[in-house]
Parts: sequence; structure tokens; C-alpha cells
Amino acid sequence: MDMFFAALSACSVLLFPLVSGYLTGEVLAQWDSTTKSKLIGAAFFLVVLTVVKVISNITYAYFGHSMGAKMEETMRTELFCHYESLSFDFHARNSTGKLMTVLSNDLTNMTELFHHAPEDLLMTLIKFVGAFVIMLSIHVPLTLIVFLALPFLGIAAYYTDKRMERCLLQNKRHLSELNEYAEDTLSGIRTVKAFGKEAEHGKQFRQQNARYTESKCIFYKLEAYFYETVEAYPQFLSMMVVIFGSLFIARGSLNAAVLVTFLLYAGSLAEPIRTMLNFMRLFEEGKASFIRFMDMMEIHPAVQQAKDAVPLPNPTGEIVFDKVSFHYEDSPDNVLEDVSFRIQSGQTVAFAGASGIGKTTVASLIARFYDVCAGQIRIDGVDIRDLLLSDLQKHIGIVRQEVYIFNGTIRENIRYGRKDATDEEIVEAAKLANIHEFILSLEHGYDSIVGTRGIMLSGGQRQRISIARIFLKNPKILILDEATSALDYESEEIIQASIEQLKQNRTSIVIAHRLSTIRNADRIYVLSDRGISEQGTHDELIARNGEYAKLSRIGTL
Repeated sequence: MDMFFAALSACSVLLFPLVSGYLTGEVLAQWDSTTKSKLIGAAFFLVVLTVVKVISNITYAYFGHSMGAKMEETMRTELFCHYESLSFDFHARNSTGKLMTVLSNDLTNMTELFHHAPEDLLMTLIKFVGAFVIMLSIHVPLTLIVFLALPFLGIAAYYTDKRMERCLLQNKRHLSELNEYAEDTLSGIRTVKAFGKEAEHGKQFRQQNARYTESKCIFYKLEAYFYETVEAYPQFLSMMVVIFGSLFIARGSLNAAVLVTFLLYAGSLAEPIRTMLNFMRLFEEGKASFIRFMDMMEIHPAVQQAKDAVPLPNPTGEIVFDKVSFHYEDSPDNVLEDVSFRIQSGQTVAFAGASGIGKTTVASLIARFYDVCAGQIRIDGVDIRDLLLSDLQKHIGIVRQEVYIFNGTIRENIRYGRKDATDEEIVEAAKLANIHEFILSLEHGYDSIVGTRGIMLSGGQRQRISIARIFLKNPKILILDEATSALDYESEEIIQASIEQLKQNRTSIVIAHRLSTIRNADRIYVLSDRGISEQGTHDELIARNGEYAKLSRIGTL
């Protein structure tokens, strides 16, 4: 529908000079008894053309923008879901600022191109071809003079546009870097303030912002030259029409009415020229954005669900590592090599070892945040690569050292563990996590807003909310990845009591950082660069006086 009204608008613009020429040459040139009725008829037709043009412009603009908005909505949702589907290694390599630039700025540029380009190109084509045919039918020599001047504008526009394209790409790069730096600084604002680095970060931001502003000013300078040339060109065409038209009138091959018609057409060429050049700018912006968008969409998740994946309805929680080797994508060296062990259903197993040895990697592989490079990980005898990802995620609960609390209410954050949970179940989960009394002490209770990343809460309170989520989720397998390492002693005592209750009747994997968190584990595996160097209970490993005993003496597990 928008294409039809765009074409109708262009046709109405083409007819306006013809009617004006008729009014000048046929109606006003020879005043007689019929002149008044002709004048009224011509004026009425001009009013009709104006109304048609206005209605057509409103209609195609509305439908075009509505279609573009819906397209943008679909593409933004598709890209967001694609971001969510991508694996941890992708998010480790790409900053949030960069991803947000594509999700916001680039998608806007693309949809601006998609919903403007078809109508603009159609209208420009109709206006140019229509004007050329009409003018050619009226006076061939003057038409050729007008249109032969157009290629010079095209050549100048092409070279200026190429410079604008390079400048535009540089702008996008600077904006992406600026967004990345701002996101990184604001995410770590507590650390920035703790070290008194506001001025230093402000200086760095000003420098990056200045680079972005400088590149924008260069672009605006080119854009000013570009559009002023375009604005001046119709005036140049009108001047040529007046000069050469006057010569043709003097020779008797042209009359004043035709000259008026030509002047109106020469003036009307300004709009399609501006439209075409605006399209060129939109095209360059949209093309650069489309390339970035497609680069993102063509990235495939490193972890993908098998086509014949099977469900995991009621797992017992048995976990087996069978000769597992793994290395991260950006490093050829194995973090784990030929690692094998078995965790019985309901057991609490701890992993100890030096920092960076691969303890967290073990937990990440069980949750299938990454796929193994060799060997197998099985849950209840089934390779986790053959399980439905949704089932695997459903039956594994993770409590990390770094807790992410979403900006919203406490109730919403606890309910994140299970969306269909009732208010009574949320309260029960909070009680089990030892956070209920604190919540009731707040003015708005469970409806209290916690702020971005839970900034209104202490570290211990955020951790207890994350534990309440897991109580609500009720998974069969529990992973505790240094869950209390960043807390003070008092907070750790409270949370450790909640964790002990959480571990009941579950298979629990504990990534150790303090002796107190693992000494009661059913089995402890000590990781080294040789794989699993020791295993046993706490007392057995201490008695062996090996690597575990050494780590326990220096307090680094």
C-alpha cells in the first residue's frame, strides 16, 4: 500500500508544473468569456493535486514507518535471542557495549534504509523519468541542456559520498569504543570510587569522546559540502533554463508559458535529487550496519543441542567424567587433560587446587557452558551432549561467587528461579535462605526495588537472594563455585548454614577456596597440571601429606 501512495504522490508532483503551464499559457494569455471558468477549473485541479499529494505522503509515510518499526522489532528480538543462544566464549570475546551498539544503533540504521529505500527509489524514478519524458515532449533542446548537466552532480556526489562512507565507519568504531568504555566503567563504579579513580576515568572518557566528536565534525563538514552543492544545483539548472530559454524565445522556438513550465520542472528536480542523495547516505549507513548485523547473526553457538536430543525427566544426579580434555578457544593448551572421575547420586564432592588450575572449568563443563574437546561427561549414563539443553539447565543449579541481581523487586529476583512460583513458595525459599527477616525489615518488603545489579543490597544479601532462587528452582545437581569467597566471616557463616540445607538430597559439586567449605565433603579431588593428582576424604588427604595437605597449610585451595 505504501508503494502505491508513494507512486501517487510522485505523479501528482509531475502534473503540477503541467497545470501551471496550462494556466499561464492557455488561460491567462487569452482573456475571454471562458477564462474565468478555465481559471476556476485549473485552480480546483491544483487544489486536488495538492490534497492528493498530502494524503499520499501521510499515508505512505505512516505505512512505511509502521512497517519499518515492526521490522526493527522483529530483527531486534531475533538478535537479542541470538545473543542469548551464543556460548560463553563469544560473550567473553565481545564487550556488552559493542553488542548494544549493534542491537540499537545499527538496527535503527538498517530499518531506516529498508523502509525508506523502496518508496524513495520509486518516487525518484517516477519523478526523473516522468519529468524527462514530459520536458522532452515539450522542447527537446532545452531538456537535453537541463539533463546533460546532471552527470556532473552525480560524479561530485559519488566521490564525496565515498569520503563520507569512510568517515561514517570511523564514527561507528569510535562510538562502539566509547560505549564499551562507558559500560565497563559504570559496571565497576564501586571499584572506581573505592580507588578514587573518577578523575582518571573521566579524563579517558573525555579523550575518547573527543575523538568521536572530531570524527563526527569531519563527517558533518563533508555532509555540509554535499548538501549545499545539492541545494545549489537546482538554482543552477533554473539559471540555465532562464538563459537558454530566453535565447529560444528570442528565436521564436519557445514561448513564455513553456519557459515557466520548464522552470517549475527544474525547481522540482531539487526534491528527487535530495531524496536520492539522502538515500545514498542511508544506504552507506545501512550497509555498514547490515554487515555488522550479519557478522553477529552468522556466528553459531559453540554449544548446540543435538537434533535427536533426549529428555532428562527425573535424574538421580550421577555424574561421570570419562577421559575429559578441554581447552579454551583462544588457547591451544589444555586446561583439563584426560580427567576421569565418578560422582554418585546425592554425594557432595569438592574440587581443590591452585588458582587457575581448572576447578571452575569442571563446573562449567558439567553445566555445558562449553563442550569438551575430548572424552565424555555423562549424567545418569547419558552423554550431556545428547540431552535436551532445557532439561539440563532445569536440573542444575549454580551459586557463584559473583551474583547477578536484576534491577527490579526482591520478589521478581527470587522468582527468577521459577517463574510460576507462588508468593508463598517465594517466602518459603527466602526463609530457607535466611533472608526473609531482612526482607520484612524493608519498607516495601518483597516489593522493594534492589537497583541495578542489586546495588541497594550488601554482598551477603545478594548471595542469599541467589540461594533463595536455587531453593525455588529445586535442582537435582547443585554447583557451588566459590559461593562465599568474597564475603566477610559473619555473612559466610549465615550463608554456609543455608548452603548446608540446600545440599540435602542433591548431588553437590563444591569449588573450594576455604578449608571450612569442603572438609565435610564425601570426596575431594585435587586438580593439578597432571589432572587429578589426589582424591579422598579430608582426613585421608591430610594424612597422606601431599599436595592437598600443603594447600590446606597455606590456606589456598
